[in-house]
Amino acid sequence: MNGRLTLESLHYVDTVVSAGSFSSAARTLGLTPRALSRSIAKLEVYLGADLFCRSSRGTALTEFGKTVYPGISRVVDLLDSVEKEAEALSSGECTDVRVGMSPQLDKKIVADLRQNVHGPGSVETARGLTLLEAEFDPLERALHCDDVDMVLVPALGMFPEYRHRLIGSDCLVVAGGPEDEFFGQGDGMAPVTVDQLSRYELILSRHGCGITRVVKEILEEEGCALAVADVEVSNCSTLPGWLGSGMGSVVLPERSVAPGVPARRIIREDGTYVEMFYEAVWSSEGRDPVHLEKLADRLAAGMS
Repeated sequence: MNGRLTLESLHYVDTVVSAGSFSSAARTLGLTPRALSRSIAKLEVYLGADLFCRSSRGTALTEFGKTVYPGISRVVDLLDSVEKEAEALSSGECTDVRVGMSPQLDKKIVADLRQNVHGPGSVETARGLTLLEAEFDPLERALHCDDVDMVLVPALGMFPEYRHRLIGSDCLVVAGGPEDEFFGQGDGMAPVTVDQLSRYELILSRHGCGITRVVKEILEEEGCALAVADVEVSNCSTLPGWLGSGMGSVVLPERSVAPGVPARRIIREDGTYVEMFYEAVWSSEGRDPVHLEKLADRLAAGMS
């Protein structure tokens, strides 16, 4: 490769892609189209291939450009994040970290979060922590509306445009189940297969802590039907209160079941237990994304 790679030229490429044309990008950047075109041409020489197809119909990435642009975009996003973080630090405007969390989240993770925000050995000094506990749906809205900086929620394949980091997991169990005639006598607290789970009448939550979605997914994966109890609750926080009511069975994270309450793990046909995974989710374009990524990395490191 000849010449040199500059962050400025990468920023120019990102702006052209966002604007859709060299002329629009030049106006955004305060450059002449000729100056912008020459800068990107130098980058193309350095990389060894054209990034853009230039024609009377507009500007589009070449196949080579489509391949390398995601890397360019990540570099530009990281640079923006560093600049925002540095500006906040230099101005003394280190604000509280606002975190939304699911009620089912392991409180050990919350303790680890607090320790890493303003405990000994914290990621960064002069930070506070504001916690919002809510169900999945309101947390999703809060993240989209920038009312929180990060959410700690069940990993359900949501938020594709955000950053993600797995931070914990827990086996799901079913409690308040039917009598042993479904499963044979003397099996103690042996795991329940997914097929056996389909015979439970389950009390489910209408809104999202993730348990309802996971239960439906595992039953569908193994071709089993869902038997629903007459009771439906508004959120997952109230599920433990229905244990022993005689109205149906409840699926919960294992650590949410009180000591002494009979509960069975759920096992797939391949012999693996059904788990609820949790993740940290944040925006690379929000407040202090570098700091949030460091926090997420610390929480992920604490997974057992």
